[in-house]
Amino acid sequence: MSEDAGMSALMTKYLAQARRSKREDRMIFNHICIRVEDMDVTEKLLSDSFGLEGFLRPGGETFSEEKEFRVLWLDEHNMYLELSQFEKDQAIGYDTGVGQPIGHLSEIGFFVPDMDKALAHLKPLGWQVTSTIDTEDARMYKIDTANPSGIPVELIDIQLDD
Repeated sequence: MSEDAGMSALMTKYLAQARRSKREDRMIFNHICIRVEDMDVTEKLLSDSFGLEGFLRPGGETFSEEKEFRVLWLDEHNMYLELSQFEKDQAIGYDTGVGQPIGHLSEIGFFVPDMDKALAHLKPLGWQVTSTIDTEDARMYKIDTANPSGIPVELIDIQLDD
C-alpha cells in the first residue's frame, strides 16, 4: 500500500473514532505513543521482532520539541501505535509539556501461541528475559534488549483447554 493510501485509510478510521466519540458522547481510546530515541532503529526492531510493519510518516505540525512521529494502525485493537522522537534525549520523569512530568512506558503486551518459539525468534534479535512468572496455567515473561530499547515487552502464553 502506498504512503498516501495508508494515510487515507488511517484518517478514515481516525475520523470514524472521532465521530463515534461525538455520537456516543464518551471518550474513545485512540492510541498509545512511545517516546523513542531513534525512529528508524525502533521501527526496524518492532518490525523484525513482532511483525509490526507499515508505519506511516504523516509529517506536518509536531508538538514543542518533537522532532518526528510515525503511526501504525492496529486494526484488531481499533487504535494506533505512535512512535515519537524528540529533539533531546529523554530521562525518567521527562516533561511531557502537559503538566506534571511522568515516568516511562511500562510495557507493551503480546499474547504468544508458544513461549519457547517466541523466545527462539526474539533472542537472536537482542531481546533477553528480565523477569518471569510461570504458573500451571500461564507463562508471562518480561523482555527487553540488552541496551534498553525504551520499549519493555511482556509475552503471555496462556494454556487454554480448547
